[in-house]
Amino acid sequence: MRARGFDAVLVLASWALVAVPAVMLVRDQTHYIEGWLIAATVLPLLGLLIRHYRLSGYLDRRSRNLEARVSQLELAEELAGFGRWSIDLATGQSRWSEEFCNIAGLPAGTPPEAGLIDRLLPDGRSQMDATFASHGDDREAFAVEFEIENPQRGPRILRARARNCFSPEGDLEMVLMVVRDVTDEYTQVARMEQEKDCALREAEEARQLANTDALTGLANRRSAMAALDRAIVEARSAGTAIALIVFDIDHFKQVNDTHGHSTGDRVIATIGEIAGRQARAGQLVARIGGEEFLMVIAGATPQGASGAAERLRLAIEAGTALSPVPPVTVSVGHAMMEAADTSLTLFARADEALYAAKRAGRNRVALAA
Repeated sequence: MRARGFDAVLVLASWALVAVPAVMLVRDQTHYIEGWLIAATVLPLLGLLIRHYRLSGYLDRRSRNLEARVSQLELAEELAGFGRWSIDLATGQSRWSEEFCNIAGLPAGTPPEAGLIDRLLPDGRSQMDATFASHGDDREAFAVEFEIENPQRGPRILRARARNCFSPEGDLEMVLMVVRDVTDEYTQVARMEQEKDCALREAEEARQLANTDALTGLANRRSAMAALDRAIVEARSAGTAIALIVFDIDHFKQVNDTHGHSTGDRVIATIGEIAGRQARAGQLVARIGGEEFLMVIAGATPQGASGAAERLRLAIEAGTALSPVPPVTVSVGHAMMEAADTSLTLFARADEALYAAKRAGRNRVALAA
C-alpha cells in the first residue's frame, strides 16, 4: 500500500512539473519558472533515492530472513538425518543439499556431476529410474528405495519420499526427493529376524528335549501320556479303538550288576531302536522310565494288538542276540481301551498285564483282564 501511495505522489509530481510552468507562462510569471524547475527536478529525484534506500533495506531484510530460514532448514536436515535431492527430468541435472553429501559420504559442497552420480549408483540408478517411470503421473508423494556406494562406508540403502513437480501446462519437469539412510534399519531388522529364528530353534530344541528321552531318542513319559490323552479323545470322536502295549526288560538289574551301567544304557538304547523299527505309521513308541517302554496303536483290534505285542517281544529277543550287547528278553502286557478309560486307567490295566507276564515266567505277552 505504501509503495502504491509513493508511486501516486511521483505521478502527481510529474504532472505538476509540466502543469505549474505552463500556468506561470500564462500568467507571465516566467521569473519563477527556473526555481520551480530546479525544485521540481530535485524533489522527485530525492523521492526516488529515498524509495531506493527503502526498497534496498526491504530486500536486505528479506534476504537475511531467507538465509536464516535456509540455515534452519539445513540444521533440521542435519538433526533429522534427511537430505534433499532434486532431478530436472528435461536436462538430467541434479541438485542436492549439504546433508545429502553427508549421507552419501561426499565432502560438503560436492556438486552432483553425472560421472559422480554414476559412481554413487552402480546398481541403484536402474531401481530409481524404474520407480520414477512407474510413478510418472502421480500427483501425490511416493516412496523410492535405491542403493548407493558410499566411499567411506561402502554399500548403503537409501529411502526417499519423492514428489513430482509439474509445469502449469501439466508437463512433468522435476522430481524432488527427501532422502535418508535406512541401512542400519535393514541391518537391525535382519538381526532381529536372525534372533527370532534362533529363539524359535532354541524353543523347538527345548521342546524336543522336554518331550524326548535323551538315551533312546524316543518320546518320554510326559510326552507319551499327553499323546495317549489325545489319541483317546480322537478315538472316542471317531468311534475307533486304541491298544496300549507296555513292556520292560527282564532281569535288567542283573545286566547292570554284571556288565555295568554303561552297558545297561547301551542295552536300553538298542531296545529303543528295535522297538522304533517295529512301530508303523501313526504308532507311538516311548520310554517311560528306567527299563520300561510303551507303544500306542490307534485303530487296533484285540487280535492285531496281540500280534503286534508278540512281534515286538520276538524282535527284541532276536535283535539283542545279534547285537554287540548282552542278549535280553522283555515281558509285555497290553490292554484295549474301554468306554470309561482315561490315559491313566488304560495304562494301569496294561501295566498290570505286564506284571502278570512277569509272574508267569517273563519273556511272554499277557492281555489285561
